[in-house]
Amino acid sequence: MPDASSGGIVSEQELALLKDLFLRFEGAGDPFSVDCRDAKWQFYAILRDIYVNRVRPKFTDIDFSIFCSMTRRRCRDRLSREGAPFPCPQPPTPVSPN
Repeated sequence: MPDASSGGIVSEQELALLKDLFLRFEGAGDPFSVDCRDAKWQFYAILRDIYVNRVRPKFTDIDFSIFCSMTRRRCRDRLSREGAPFPCPQPPTPVSPN
């Protein structure tokens, strides 16, 4: 069943997948890891496909950057509802006096 706030453009399954991919690259402990890079690539490839095939034909006033921003915000909101606010701030690393 499509998410009501997406106007039926993005399915609930797609939003769940995008959210998981978003967490893998946006919340990655190592932003230079292969997994982080792959997740980011998959996230944007899926977004591009949805945008080209479903968004652009119906909503000519929404460009790709706006669609990406809206989707990233939706992912953050979903992650925040599921647990701690996203992204979780990392505690500062204690510096030992030398």
